[in-house]
Amino acid sequence: MIDDSLIYLVNILSLNNLFAMLLGVSVGLIIGAIPGLSPPMAIALLIPVSFSFSPETALILMVSCFAAGIYGGSFSAILLRAPGTSASAASAIEGYELTKRGKAIEAIRISAFASVIGGLLSGFVLLLLSPPLALISLWFGPAEYFLVALLGLSAIASVSFGSVWKGLISGLLGLCLSTVGVDHFSSYPRFTYDFIGLESGIGIMPTIIGLFAFAQGLQLCEGDPHSNISGLKKLSWRIWPTLSDIAPVKWSLVRGWLCGLVVGIIPAAGGSIAQWIAYSWEIRRAKPGDQFGKGEIKGLAATEGSNNGVTGTSLIPMFVLGIPGGISAAVILGALTIHGLQPGMRLFKNHPEVIYTIMWGFIGANILMAFVAVILARGYAYLTLFPRGIIGPLVIVFSIVGVYAGSNNVYDVWLMMALGVLGYFMEKHDFSPAGVLLGLVLGPIAEDGMRNLLIISDYQPLSFILSRPVSVVILICIISIIGFSFKKNKGTKEV
Repeated sequence: MIDDSLIYLVNILSLNNLFAMLLGVSVGLIIGAIPGLSPPMAIALLIPVSFSFSPETALILMVSCFAAGIYGGSFSAILLRAPGTSASAASAIEGYELTKRGKAIEAIRISAFASVIGGLLSGFVLLLLSPPLALISLWFGPAEYFLVALLGLSAIASVSFGSVWKGLISGLLGLCLSTVGVDHFSSYPRFTYDFIGLESGIGIMPTIIGLFAFAQGLQLCEGDPHSNISGLKKLSWRIWPTLSDIAPVKWSLVRGWLCGLVVGIIPAAGGSIAQWIAYSWEIRRAKPGDQFGKGEIKGLAATEGSNNGVTGTSLIPMFVLGIPGGISAAVILGALTIHGLQPGMRLFKNHPEVIYTIMWGFIGANILMAFVAVILARGYAYLTLFPRGIIGPLVIVFSIVGVYAGSNNVYDVWLMMALGVLGYFMEKHDFSPAGVLLGLVLGPIAEDGMRNLLIISDYQPLSFILSRPVSVVILICIISIIGFSFKKNKGTKEV
């Protein structure tokens, strides 16, 4: 396939395609860094702009915005503990702790390297292995979706620094919150108490912004208003890491990339699950002296590698099978059909010049992202030098504006503020806001998977699961993670 695709590599060097890459990367990095304005929204806003472009240029614009948007959320996650996207929430844990220790630039260096290389790897996997890997996604039925959700939920025990039981309680709270709203299967309102604002459920973005950004804004308003986050007066401007920076985290990067590449193939999984699996995997491998939860660079390397490792492979089931791997891929699928292209193997046979140009454009966008990110990172990093008295209120204001701009729903703003206060007190009492978020994100996937599993197995789910090899492998992983989580881990905080 590489020989077939190489002849289309030169297509991305046209001025239109280079402009599309630059525009998509710039918009993605900026929008992704603003809490509340997610990559799917940025891609959707670019669809009208793409009408005047050729199909391949329009899709290059979309996939470039997608790749950069996932990475853009890491800027605010690392510097302010305010994740711009759901796929950067795990990075906020170690990234912000590094920022507080005056190592914001070191964190951004590893983040940039992990994201760019992860995106490139996923791009080449997309280019070279799309048809065979798309068949793997067909192995996943209701049983596998249910177990993958449980696998992600098992990460709660690993990322609960302090009491594992408090982490599990946080996860249970997230699962309960995920049931609020009108059930899309029965159309019956659950736990809405006749309050119209809850009928659409509790959204992921208001939850992320509330538990992390708004709660962080409240914490920044505490203490000396003249002090800054990092305690530094100036910053180093060497953004790209050297070999000496990469060497201590090389295996963490590899594990993060592999996790992202594998999870990305599974439809509906995406970076939100991949980052937590990669992070919990890294914690399980902690060595004496590691400081997970207090600013461990290996944890950040794993989460950032998995984030962008997902991007390319999540497009595989979309291009080959017409099954989007996530919300962003679903929006790109809509743009694909708008431009008169139907996903499937016929797309590769009838329009190879389009599909391979898009794939090369995705790879080019990740290379371009490295240069644009260096420029933007320097500006974003100045936020850590601002006094708390300025940054704290700004984070609160932007949290409110971001949520309202993202949904145009005032109920989401009130919901975000309530969850923000909850997250503030959870941090004070060593509960896990990350556990609540995981429960909320994975709850609907687990519920739908369980419901379909019961139907397809004639209400004998255990025997059905044990009859499927992929399900058995995932089940063994779940049991192993939970078992190890209750053992004392020398690399985490003490209970």
